[in-house]
Amino acid sequence: MKRIQIAPGIEMTDIAMGESRRGYPDCEQSAFEVMDRYVELGGNTFDSARLYSDGAADRALGKWIKSRGLRDSLTVVTKGSHPDRKNMFASRLTRRDIEGDLDESLAFMGLAYSDLHLLHRDDVRIPVEEIMPSLDALVRAGKTRAVGVSNWTAARIIEANQFALENGLEPIRCCQLHFSLAQTTAAATGDITHVPMNDVEFSWYRESRLPVMCFGAHGRGWFAARARGEEPKEKPRRYYDMFPENHRRLARLLKTAETLGVSPAAVATAYVRDRGLNAVVLSSFSSRKQLEEAWEAETFRLTRAQLRYLETGVSAC
Repeated sequence: MKRIQIAPGIEMTDIAMGESRRGYPDCEQSAFEVMDRYVELGGNTFDSARLYSDGAADRALGKWIKSRGLRDSLTVVTKGSHPDRKNMFASRLTRRDIEGDLDESLAFMGLAYSDLHLLHRDDVRIPVEEIMPSLDALVRAGKTRAVGVSNWTAARIIEANQFALENGLEPIRCCQLHFSLAQTTAAATGDITHVPMNDVEFSWYRESRLPVMCFGAHGRGWFAARARGEEPKEKPRRYYDMFPENHRRLARLLKTAETLGVSPAAVATAYVRDRGLNAVVLSSFSSRKQLEEAWEAETFRLTRAQLRYLETGVSAC
């Protein structure tokens, strides 16, 4: 499988594992089994966040890493500084917030450092001149090996990295964005701080080659539910269901999977991976079956004609 270099000595496999119900007491055994299988298949990247289950996801990941003795072979991604969920405009991007969330995640995990620490959200009211020194301080203190962001626009990343370059600071090395064959908007998700991939962002990532961790590749279960003829859960229904094009893309996804003899989840994974970005597909799996279906993407690559068909319905001549 392909590995994406984030910074010198830091690599991610092109499929990364998200929360995957870590931190739910009744799901710990099954979550650990899925994590074990992920590593068996060759995966090395685990994503967590201070926000998830109020730190329980961090604790569960740390418990699993310690019990397996795998720390040196893994890339551990932490996220912090998410706004208060009751008021998404109340940002938490002071140095105290940034350092405090990482300190808590490391304490919960029982780890000395993370490999990559991301700011979970942006607040464009705060100048990058105030944010970047705080991220740089995390690296200099040895609390993380590299820094990045989540749900930042390309324009803000360019501005931040120019400031970092001019001042000898650690740059943003990676970003997490919502990217899927199923399209959505911040308005549809109901979160104005959410930055789904769009044409402007996509063009910049393709040109800049900045690594991007793409979450939502499977439409938060929307593809699977609609493929079964079931009503999706509330969030995926709100994110994707109102857009007629997504229903057409689902039909093309199912047809492509049938033609290739693989699962729809594998095609959805491959679509994000094969679009020409320096991309890591970040997914959560509630079972070994879900993981293994998505992992079928490692057995093939989508052609340009197949990608065009998935997006537009236009078949090769």
